[in-house]
Amino acid sequence: MGGKLIFIGSSVCFEYGAQDHRGWSFYLGKDYEAQGWQVSNCSIGGQTTTDILLRLERDVIVHHPEVCIVGLGLANEGLPSAENITDGRVIQGIFEHNLLSIKNALQQAGISVLLGGVYPNNRYNAMHYDLLRETDERMGHWDVPVFHWLEDIEDGRGHFREGYYADAGHPNDEGYRAMYASAKKCIHGKPGCGYSLE
Repeated sequence: MGGKLIFIGSSVCFEYGAQDHRGWSFYLGKDYEAQGWQVSNCSIGGQTTTDILLRLERDVIVHHPEVCIVGLGLANEGLPSAENITDGRVIQGIFEHNLLSIKNALQQAGISVLLGGVYPNNRYNAMHYDLLRETDERMGHWDVPVFHWLEDIEDGRGHFREGYYADAGHPNDEGYRAMYASAKKCIHGKPGCGYSLE
């Protein structure tokens, strides 16, 4: 088998907070490499969905990968700063609209897409958490595999579980290992993921 896989996203996809940048995408990439795939990660810390849309063509599409894994979160869109539900829904709407645009552009280019789901942030309040859960639920109805990380790494309030974070917005090694296990569980047996875990 074999092919080309590109990760694109922000700091959690770039494994910020993990020792030696060995986060969820590192371990998932190693799984692909073991089956002969060429893997690269063009994630940049602080990126938003708008940033990714602006560089999607030059950093992913022109390289013609078979698979692209997208890892973005609502915190970079500004969700922790939303003081009311109206502002929160604007941020949520931009994130979901742009992420769907990213997904659609990749699919139109013939690239299989996997999406990293939303993930915790220790600055979220109860309102932010409700929006986070709504987005996670909606993403589950899109036509691509989604890594539903919340169920495995959050504490029931939208924060990282104790012992799973390096700082307010990033997992530590333990958190990243849980994210990897969650992603691996999600793609097990799913078509279009590029490899079988069996």
